[in-house]
Amino acid sequence: MPGSNIFDLGDQFGVSSPFGDWLSESQQARAAEANRRASIASSSAQTASYKRMMFYGGSKNDDDLFGRAADNVNRDYGTKAQKIQITAGGQKIVDKINAQRAGNIQSIDFFAHGNEVSLLFKPDANGFYQELYLNDAEEQSEGNPALSGTDKNKNGADVSEINYSVFTNSAKIEIHGCNAGSITGKYGSTNLASEFSRLLHAAGKTRAVVVGHVDFANPNNHRTLRGDDYRHGVRRIFHGGDILFRTKHEGRITATMINKYLDKKARLGSSYNGANEKTW
Repeated sequence: MPGSNIFDLGDQFGVSSPFGDWLSESQQARAAEANRRASIASSSAQTASYKRMMFYGGSKNDDDLFGRAADNVNRDYGTKAQKIQITAGGQKIVDKINAQRAGNIQSIDFFAHGNEVSLLFKPDANGFYQELYLNDAEEQSEGNPALSGTDKNKNGADVSEINYSVFTNSAKIEIHGCNAGSITGKYGSTNLASEFSRLLHAAGKTRAVVVGHVDFANPNNHRTLRGDDYRHGVRRIFHGGDILFRTKHEGRITATMINKYLDKKARLGSSYNGANEKTW
């Protein structure tokens, strides 16, 4: 039945609620507080149903480092994230993402080497690259030319293969690796982070964003964080394929920060220029 508390009942039927007259002020206050707590509990239960995922590793020598960096971020999440070591190529990552239920994933953090066109993983047993790529052209260019058919890279994948229905509308993806947010690479203003954000938006995830470093990422050059942590330096936040804003803020980029710029973009429409927006 519509209405979350007894004071809503009159409004539903177009009459004044009699309950306000029957309860003392202190009783009304207690009832209001009870309703507030119930609302918070309901919201918390809904949030608890969301999933956070972390993929780390895929390197020859740095998996322990990426794992420690993932642990630091997970502490900010209240250790709620599922932490998954990358032991194969990009296709395995896509498969794990696509196995989630619709509207389930609130965040994914990637801890791996990277550049503007892919997350970099060690080659497969035959010496071929098996990364998570910006597009299929990049994926196939590093596949095995001896294979028949159009898919020359069986272990790699590109971000268009992800089923974006598994994300929430306000999902946040962060790539804790080098150059994922660079706008000076092979494809100019298009990079791994921007393309990921474009595909999210195209799938109807209208407030989802993707975060990427503008250049090299170092886990130890921060000033205010502890241990190995990549959340510092200049990061670009992308929305719908475009720059939403830049930040030098150390640590977690909060929903409050993101929503500020999403709301401004919505107000200004086509005149919004994310390249000029920054939180320093």
